Amino acid sequence: MSEAIDENKDGQACNLDYLLVNLGRNRAAAERLIRIFLENYPQLVARLERAAADHDILAMQDAAHDIRSSCVLFSAHQTVALARELEYMLYCHRRDGVQVDWLSRSGRLRDSLSRVRAELLNYLGEGSGAVTP
Repeated sequence: MSEAIDENKDGQACNLDYLLVNLGRNRAAAERLIRIFLENYPQLVARLERAAADHDILAMQDAAHDIRSSCVLFSAHQTVALARELEYMLYCHRRDGVQVDWLSRSGRLRDSLSRVRAELLNYLGEGSGAVTP
């Protein structure tokens, strides 16, 4: 039985081979998309952290949505799932007033996003232990 191409292997945060396949093995295009993500990473994390600290539900929903949308590109399934989970919890909070420790909950997403960032830097040869698929 063959493995699905979009499944992350060996505990990796991303499946960049899937990205390359979708781009027709165009490594330059993949690198441009990765660099755009990396350029936006600090603002994305800051938005999430600020919204969580301020208990700004709408801003947190926007940040989680943007994180999910960005990470889908790189098949970062764990980060996408955490963003989706946070979005759902925010929805429930808005609907039912469910109380959540937003700093803790958003911290899990931030940590996962940090692993995505590290893996993307490694892919570009800019992180420790650079590896190219």
